[in-house]
Amino acid sequence: MIKKHREIPLRVQILRAMKRRVCPNHEKYEEILSELGIKEAGIYGEQALDYYLKLLPETETPYYIFYDLRLPYRDSHFQIDTLILFSNFYLLLEVKYLRGLIHFDPKNHQLIQEVESKPLKALQDPILQVSNQCYKLEARVKLKNLPIAPFEKLVVLTNPKAIVKVLSSPSIVEKHVIKSPALSGKVAPLIRKHSNSHYDKKTLIKISKLLIKDHTPLHSSPTGKYKVFPPDILTGVLCPDCKPNVVMQRIHGKWKCPDCLLISADAHIQALIDYALLINTEITMSELKRFLRIDNNHIIRVLIRNMKLKGIGNTKSRTYNLTPLLPKT
Repeated sequence: MIKKHREIPLRVQILRAMKRRVCPNHEKYEEILSELGIKEAGIYGEQALDYYLKLLPETETPYYIFYDLRLPYRDSHFQIDTLILFSNFYLLLEVKYLRGLIHFDPKNHQLIQEVESKPLKALQDPILQVSNQCYKLEARVKLKNLPIAPFEKLVVLTNPKAIVKVLSSPSIVEKHVIKSPALSGKVAPLIRKHSNSHYDKKTLIKISKLLIKDHTPLHSSPTGKYKVFPPDILTGVLCPDCKPNVVMQRIHGKWKCPDCLLISADAHIQALIDYALLINTEITMSELKRFLRIDNNHIIRVLIRNMKLKGIGNTKSRTYNLTPLLPKT
């Protein structure tokens, strides 16, 4: 049973908005695309694992799955890609979607990626990453005065074309690193290994509620890192089908793309989501007109009414809250 579903992280939403709205000539545009590519590969890898999670062995007491947990630890936080809470143990999965030849080197705590003719890339050791997550989660469980159950960890490679090469500590790699189709076969022996139940269903539900309550989404914005400021952001309602994006025109109560001729009734909603992600979650009437490239006050009022945006303040200084338009994180 899924207790916490996977959601698109705020940082990814902002990076996608920057990809749409920042000029390709911007000095940091290629870096924006690079980070977005890495983040989206991670999301794709986690989604690719879903099929194999459904093949896990059935257990007498239901187990609970949590995606993308970000929990407090001392004065910071730590992230778990996928946590499976069984009645007899915790299983943490560090999910990686990596291309090319992957060299595991646990002795030196590193992972080396080799992709075609590109330079070798040194990455964090995912075995060490998930080990640290286990340590921090165990500390968190103790802090909550909950009964302690064993902790297990796996690194799951979700790209079927990735080739694994072991440079050191083969027994560690064999124990903790698998391709996603092997997940069910790897978990079954763990269930048999931990035969003593530590949590009944009531306790599992209690732990689940605590984990979800303690989940703290990351709300930092990459706009400062990449020096993206309001003047750098393209205004207008963008056609969702044209690449690169084309600014649509408002014609007879609809949005029409001058290039592909797509007609949309609500393309302005994505424009205002982009505004909320990149500039501000509150917007004035004059800013609405500027950003949507509409001069007509009546049209703006109709759009506000149809989107059910709540206004704050008097007529001249009224601002509208765009937060309800944003996807949940």
